[in-house]
Amino acid sequence: MPVWQALLLNAVLVAYTAWRRLLAPSGLLAALAIGSLTAFCLGWGGWLVLVAFFMGGSAATFYQYERKRQLGVAQSHGGRRSWHHAWANAGVGTACALLSWQLAAQGHSHWAEALRWAFVGCFAAALSDTLSSEFGQVAGQQPVLITTGEPVPIGTDGGITLGGSLVGALGAVLMALMGRFLHLVPVRATLPVLLAGLAGNLVDSALGATLQRRGALDNDQVNFINTLCGAGLGLAGYWAMSVFPGLLNQWGWGAQSLLDMLI
Repeated sequence: MPVWQALLLNAVLVAYTAWRRLLAPSGLLAALAIGSLTAFCLGWGGWLVLVAFFMGGSAATFYQYERKRQLGVAQSHGGRRSWHHAWANAGVGTACALLSWQLAAQGHSHWAEALRWAFVGCFAAALSDTLSSEFGQVAGQQPVLITTGEPVPIGTDGGITLGGSLVGALGAVLMALMGRFLHLVPVRATLPVLLAGLAGNLVDSALGATLQRRGALDNDQVNFINTLCGAGLGLAGYWAMSVFPGLLNQWGWGAQSLLDMLI
């Protein structure tokens, strides 16, 4: 997408976001930078994945906000996130977009595609975490600590609920399917990036139950690691899906052989 078009498109989105009071002023500037870079590097497909994450995360944040406020677990500043929230959740994805664009321009098509898998895996993890956290807090279920299964109060770092986990899984599914149908990644990427998103969310909860509860990490750092895991596993998924079929053929276990064995 041309630079002017990317800037104009995201200026309109930021204006709408400001009108709806979804982000703090510093968050609006971060959104303009992140959205413009993503649209320029990955075009409509990458931009729509990013927008789906932002809109889905914002809707989850404001869902039953008053009830969350009464429980003491609502997002601060009226739910409006600032620049550090934006970069913690989208910084890794933006880096993947930039690297993919640069490598494609240099003719490294395989690495460029691998980084698009990482991009989708990053936002699958980010949306899965946001949805599971925001909906889990008002699911009406007793949270348990992911590491021990111990019942914990609502809003405890590392606490999970079945309802929240299922909604988080749906978020990862949505990102994986969007990446596929927007032609950002091929069909064989669907399962790897879905698993990358789910795994990133689990890592987020595990870190929340351990290092974050001890004060060694804050929420932004945990979110950053979540997206880094999602991206890393998406990248690994690309190379696994590229190398593994070839190994199967070398060993005489091609697709038809596997089907014959299973049937």
